[in-house]
Amino acid sequence: MTDYKTYLKTRHWQKTRAAAMKRANGKCQLCGSRQGLNVHHNSYNRRGRELAGDLIVLCDGCHDVFHEKLELAEKKESKNCYMVSPL
Repeated sequence: MTDYKTYLKTRHWQKTRAAAMKRANGKCQLCGSRQGLNVHHNSYNRRGRELAGDLIVLCDGCHDVFHEKLELAEKKESKNCYMVSPL
């Protein structure tokens, strides 16, 4: 399989990303913002053959918070750390 940055440039990913944006009505699935949207992989296990549940649309702010919380959970620095789950 191609590396991730190359994959994001493929026609397949562009179609997959557009479908995720359509399912989310062009809004962040956490806060409802329509600005700075990203399609985030919840899992890379099916990269190239993603299911709808593998992806979540997040604005830049929620995407940053998601990654900060993920890093905390992985490092186990906080007992109160929780991961944001898709709606």
